[in-house]
Amino acid sequence: MRTVGDAVQDVYGRLDVRRAVEDVAELAAFDRYQASDGIRAAAGYVAARAESAGLSDVRILEFPADGARRWWSFRAPLSWTPVRAAIDDVVRYPEQPFTLAAGSAATPPGGVTVPVVPLADAGEGALAVHDDPGTPVPVAIARAADAGAFGLVTDRLPGPGRVELPAGSRLAAFSVTPAQAAELLRRGRVRVEVETHRRAAMPVVTGLLPGTGPEEVLLSAHLCHSRPSVNDNASGAAALLGVARALAGRRGRRGRRGVRFVWGPEFTGMAAYLHDVAGRPPVAAVNVDMAGQDQRRCGGPLIVERSPDHLPGFVNALTEHVVAALPQAARSYSGAVACDTWAWRATPFVGASDHSLLVDASIGCPAVSLGHWPDRYHHSAADTLDKLDPAELRRTATVAGAVAAVLAGLAGERAELESVAVGWGAERLLGCRQRPRALLRHRTAVALGALDGLAALHGPGEHGGSRAWLTGLADHVATLTRPGETAPPPAGAALSRTWEGPFNLRGLAEAAGPAGRAWLEEQAARDRARSYALMLALAHGVDGGRDRTAVAEYARCAAELPVPEEFAHDFLAVLVEAGWAKEG
Repeated sequence: MRTVGDAVQDVYGRLDVRRAVEDVAELAAFDRYQASDGIRAAAGYVAARAESAGLSDVRILEFPADGARRWWSFRAPLSWTPVRAAIDDVVRYPEQPFTLAAGSAATPPGGVTVPVVPLADAGEGALAVHDDPGTPVPVAIARAADAGAFGLVTDRLPGPGRVELPAGSRLAAFSVTPAQAAELLRRGRVRVEVETHRRAAMPVVTGLLPGTGPEEVLLSAHLCHSRPSVNDNASGAAALLGVARALAGRRGRRGRRGVRFVWGPEFTGMAAYLHDVAGRPPVAAVNVDMAGQDQRRCGGPLIVERSPDHLPGFVNALTEHVVAALPQAARSYSGAVACDTWAWRATPFVGASDHSLLVDASIGCPAVSLGHWPDRYHHSAADTLDKLDPAELRRTATVAGAVAAVLAGLAGERAELESVAVGWGAERLLGCRQRPRALLRHRTAVALGALDGLAALHGPGEHGGSRAWLTGLADHVATLTRPGETAPPPAGAALSRTWEGPFNLRGLAEAAGPAGRAWLEEQAARDRARSYALMLALAHGVDGGRDRTAVAEYARCAAELPVPEEFAHDFLAVLVEAGWAKEG
């Protein structure tokens, strides 16, 4: 059997980056709102290319987009296709991408004439202009709606950037430049026209590279977002098409597992697929979200976001090993060391894409996500083709394809894979030097979990020596950890999850009472990314065995972030109050 390195070289050599870039350009031409004509056209394009690549069982699945259907706590989107919109001759959609907010209400044919006022003066029927940097856009939207305004214009999102209105909003909203906002205020009264329709369903595309057995490895990339959204996520969708061509091109060889490809609207598409279509959970997954960023222009490295710590971690070890095995363009001065000008980092789980559903305990599929962060053009009209680096797209697609090939059983002997798991686990343990003892205990379980994950994929094998070696290393590192750890407090009542299906923060907000919902909104406004990561880590820590203190300790170790005691207490209180968790 071929080595992991062979799989990397094979996928890298077979990946047709020219065609992948063509796919990006084609997909970027569609306005890919979650249930719209644009995403249906994009789905048709992807399905045709997947079939021509050699995938079997290629289907476009369509789901209702009525805002009422649920898959667990995930609510179907409302169908919404923007046709055209204008504010006088200042703002025009579709000529100016990202200007019309997703979910904007339509006007009567021919439009309406409305007064333009600052947000502070918003009243019935006015178009409110939000230009206050101290007021978050969601707060501005809520204020405009509460005032009975006709609509909202904001210049607070560079690019302009993406604005999403709550489902069923009566507002028409626009994202504009500061110059456009100033011109609208100068005019005082403007004519606004918005034409939309709500006829499109929500599509999900799936195809299969068959294996010899019933198990599947999953590759996913969300297909949605406003035009052009090149890196987020036309690049990810195109990367998977490139992987399909590379893997299907190896005629005559099948792995033990099939490789399932899924493209659909983010979160809701994956929820619909897992709930209604997938007969059994995949054994492991790679999600690709933002695959082709030009690192110098956009400002961020390739990110390998690890599967969370409550799941066996072999897919983490394998993915990081594959990234390190990518071809390098240069050597050091003496030639001793391979080196390149691109960068990558492995990060703790966050869960801001489709892999969040897969890794939940209700599904139990270890999954990594490949992406790029930070990205200075994220969710803006400036996420255009000139920000795409074909070489980076090739690297990211190669990682996804090579990991899938190994997981499917097309490459990698057991001894080699065990060495990968042990090496990764050792790095995690050595990172605990001069750190609290609690982190070492947590990471010892994570390191041994990499071997457990390998056993789940390749059978039990003989891991006794490797387990003993990692346990011995943990004992040695314990002598180097930070002294003075206090005894844990007496155990309290254990917290158990009662929510249905994968954790869904939007679903929790719907289930929470007014005070809980207000608290969640406050945390998102204060620091959206950090609060989201902490909430998911706390939710993952609720396992029926840990009390509140232990859940917070798990979250601190897993997210690798401080978890303020008050934050943990308040979030867990929201869970219990909403009926999503119980104590005792």
